[in-house]
Amino acid sequence: MGLLSFARPRARDGCLLYVADRGLAHVFVTMRGYAAITFGHVIVSAREPSDALWLHERRHVEQYDRIGLAFLPLYLWFLLRRGYRAHPLERDASGAARLFD
Repeated sequence: MGLLSFARPRARDGCLLYVADRGLAHVFVTMRGYAAITFGHVIVSAREPSDALWLHERRHVEQYDRIGLAFLPLYLWFLLRRGYRAHPLERDASGAARLFD
């Protein structure tokens, strides 16, 4: 996904960050109404992430580390069943209700 952004990745806090202000990655992120999306240790952001957005996406990286390959199907299952606002992984990443510490 990061390569489809036509942006150069840069290392930040053990992750690769792509700021995708164009390309297919930008369209993919923004058409869903997101500011960023995380795949493992790769974060693709539609703009330079604020501190709050960076912390949110870094929490998703921690979730990936704990859940492993089951993260994506689990994420999609909760998204379909509960929606974004009631999604336990999103609530955890926002600090509303921590699942892991």
